[in-house]
Amino acid sequence: MKVCLVVRVIDENEYMLAGYIRSIELPFVPTLGMKFKQGSGTTMWETELGELSPVIKEVVYNLDEETVYCLFEINEPLQSSFWTEIPTDVLEDSFELNQFDTIPD
Repeated sequence: MKVCLVVRVIDENEYMLAGYIRSIELPFVPTLGMKFKQGSGTTMWETELGELSPVIKEVVYNLDEETVYCLFEINEPLQSSFWTEIPTDVLEDSFELNQFDTIPD
């Protein structure tokens, strides 16, 4: 199953500060509330202040892309090399972030 993990970094006012993506193949369909972990050294959720453990907030299957999109929301930037950062200049128009209903207009 083709899965795109999408992370939205928001502040206390739900203003989007950054975004990250990572496409992976999984043998299952992720579900709401599921957590992902990786590695024992540098982990996928590493930040400057420690390690996060977010849950999937929304899951969308895009029929045209044949891809499951999973949204995570966090409140501080990631430092892990696992992720590809969405460039700031295209953040609001990001195809991956626009898959979700919970993203404010």
